[in-house]
Amino acid sequence: MKTLFLCCAAFLLTAGAVHAQLISPDQVPPLAFVALQQHYPHATQIQWKKTQGLYQVSFNQGPGQQFVRFTSNGDVEATGTPLALSALPASVRHTLTAHYPSRKICQAAKFVNARTAAITYETATCESNLSRTLVFTADGLKQRRAERR
Repeated sequence: MKTLFLCCAAFLLTAGAVHAQLISPDQVPPLAFVALQQHYPHATQIQWKKTQGLYQVSFNQGPGQQFVRFTSNGDVEATGTPLALSALPASVRHTLTAHYPSRKICQAAKFVNARTAAITYETATCESNLSRTLVFTADGLKQRRAERR
């Protein structure tokens, strides 16, 4: 079960985001790489990707998987954790049911903006040709994924 959850969480990182690209550690800006080591010195199973103009890392530390989005300067933009679909707020589940009834949602994560503490929920659809990430506020409003340049 734990392996299945980790595989599903890894899928969220790699699927659905149209602009997400897995990258090797040598493609990560040095300041972001060092910031990961400073903030999370015990991180294991590290995997980087570039998404939304940010460098997102997934890793295990302590009880489970975590996500952190860094700028190229090493500043933390957001932190996240995987969620069971049933753990999404009722308003988000309602929006998914009402506006995406034919989409199969298979992954979810909760992200907290490091500057504003705003919480967003990201879900991944599982259809092979239509997979994408949907972002919602806690009250179920769909948000656009801001692209940083």
